[in-house]
Amino acid sequence: MPADFSKQTIDTLAKRAAYLCSGPDCRVSTVGPNSEAARATIIGEAAHVYAARAGEARYDESMNDQARAAISNAIWLCRNCHRQVDRDAQKFPADLLFLWREQHEEYVASNLGSKSDKARFDLARHELAQFEGYPPLIRRIACDKPPGWEWSLSAALMRHLNAPLFRRLADLREGVCALTVYALDNEAVIDFAHTRLEDMTEIIGPLGKILERFNRAWGAPGEPGDINEIHHTALLLRDSLAQIVAHEEMLRSVRVSPKHGEVINLLQDALGSQAEKFAATPDRLDEIVDMAIRLDENGSDSTPIVVTETITFELPDGWADKFNRAVRRIEGRGISKGFAEGYRQSGNSGSGCLTAIGFMIFFLLLLQFF
Repeated sequence: MPADFSKQTIDTLAKRAAYLCSGPDCRVSTVGPNSEAARATIIGEAAHVYAARAGEARYDESMNDQARAAISNAIWLCRNCHRQVDRDAQKFPADLLFLWREQHEEYVASNLGSKSDKARFDLARHELAQFEGYPPLIRRIACDKPPGWEWSLSAALMRHLNAPLFRRLADLREGVCALTVYALDNEAVIDFAHTRLEDMTEIIGPLGKILERFNRAWGAPGEPGDINEIHHTALLLRDSLAQIVAHEEMLRSVRVSPKHGEVINLLQDALGSQAEKFAATPDRLDEIVDMAIRLDENGSDSTPIVVTETITFELPDGWADKFNRAVRRIEGRGISKGFAEGYRQSGNSGSGCLTAIGFMIFFLLLLQFF
């Protein structure tokens, strides 16, 4: 999909700006009479906040072309201001341009719009209050609601909310985190390991339900999503992943004898490495939105686009055997059959089934743009 703005996007952007430059020190009118009676002269331009192409101002390689071409990545400027902001990206960073647009639309609604326009703007601003302190792009998506905004907003929220958690997991793996370490008695190692295995079952239990909640929040095919529910569910996912991080921190906070170390080492990162699979989910959501918009532009029929995504949490092959051997070396026995059977059957029905070698969560997306 080209990263250039569509005519519809340009027209909508210009009207939302009241055909005034969004530069707070400019606000010159960008439309006027033409020598031909049936035409008007427009000196305004739809400028990209994040550049459309590599090498241009404020280019973000993590974005796809669909996101670059969305109205949420646009600001209406006169030609002079457009050239100025693109010549000096350091002086005019993306966050500043997003702020310009937000302030300009408030100016238009307050000074040029009708009372009903002002009321609608105040209502939208109230809805945006929950995203205070979030990156401006999130606020822009929530305000503009471009095609596929439900999934684009979810992707942006996941990136913002979960990035610190994935960074923490990487730091834990590299051993650069300062942790309060305590010694674990040798007699307590096996019970500690069994408790952590049970904790893994409890921690992953909500994940499938959270993904199901996302599906409901996105709305039925052809219906708008629930912005408040999308935000709330993104927070639930963050909190669930934070539990996994806390679990990994606990495993790295115990000090045991070398004889008992293998059991603890096998538990470390078993869950954290799987949680990191969620780091790819935002990119996949963006790809799906891009695909859906392409199909819509090509005149696809009204059949809902159904995409099934599966996120699989799985322990490495042979992990359970290695764990049992490590336990036998300590006490001459392995995990009891009763414990192992309970562990296999303790998965969450409907959202995944935890076994001694892993579990699966099914991620179902329903998309429709018409």
